[in-house]
Amino acid sequence: MKRSYILLAILFIFTMRSFAQQDAQFTLFQWATPYYNAGAIGEQSNTLCFTGLFRQQYTGWNDTYVDNDGNISKKNTSPQQIYFSMESYMRKLHGGLGITILSDKIGYFNNVGFKLGYSYKLRIPTGSLGIGFQVQLLSQKLTTEFLSPIQDGDPLLDAMDQKNETWLDMDFSFGLFYKADRWNAGVSMTQIAEKLRLSGDKQSFKMSRNLYIHGGYTWVLPWNPSWEVLPQALIKTDLATAQFDLMLLARYNGILWGGLSYRIQDAVSVLFGARPFYNSSNNYLKGLEMGLGYSFTTSKLGYAPNRSYGDIEIMLRYCFDIYKEPVFSGYGSTRSIYKNQY
Repeated sequence: MKRSYILLAILFIFTMRSFAQQDAQFTLFQWATPYYNAGAIGEQSNTLCFTGLFRQQYTGWNDTYVDNDGNISKKNTSPQQIYFSMESYMRKLHGGLGITILSDKIGYFNNVGFKLGYSYKLRIPTGSLGIGFQVQLLSQKLTTEFLSPIQDGDPLLDAMDQKNETWLDMDFSFGLFYKADRWNAGVSMTQIAEKLRLSGDKQSFKMSRNLYIHGGYTWVLPWNPSWEVLPQALIKTDLATAQFDLMLLARYNGILWGGLSYRIQDAVSVLFGARPFYNSSNNYLKGLEMGLGYSFTTSKLGYAPNRSYGDIEIMLRYCFDIYKEPVFSGYGSTRSIYKNQY
């Protein structure tokens, strides 16, 4: 029954020629914060950071179709996301500047998104508040190679096949991100305009506005300061439905970390990671971080004939300082002490 509803929904989408694009989701969402909250861009002061994420969702999920010879075949249609971001705190801009690129292959759609954002950092005694804004370009292409309707001559699919149809849209995001010494919290909204046509004026492509609320805390164990416990939470909603992600990590000596994550009615995840050179004196090595997550599908997608065997996610991050540490020096009288910032 569930599978029938999914197929009906897909047919409905194709018939209406009006598409709603949701944001991609990541199990290791803590490392993709600039993607959904522009206020978090450049949150690590004085650093330049590169982050990459690869996610294979619902691994093993296959869709059946009839090929040109009339044979029933299977095609792997499990979603796949590739995410890359580059962000840095810029002193002269008093904030962070960053770009994110996302390739999101889901079903018969290939989506490529690009975001350029800026976050102004407001320094307050207890922490900093990031006020961010992003401009997004999204390109979407429908692959009709494996679409085999029961009857030939569907004008919509024929037109798409002949034109190799591609949509290009522009949208905006806004976010607030507060970071204190031991905790952080943020709220943001992506795809605010919902729809802004740049090409293909015959189509009506609808973006889905998403609201995010997230936060985290770092608790140092008083009886063993080498250990830290880091609970994280993320709520995403399009104001019609909501998705909840809960994460609990434990980190040892700032180097090794691991834990569990739970996405309501979807998956339970096991997470591992390391910052192998965290205590190194080499500033160009200590910013390297790696992570791995595997999610067990808990929804009915994990029990269907073409079942999902879970999600695999890989993270790689590298940060390094682009400004030298302040050095205090002086000569003669103590009144002549000056601060050399460079």
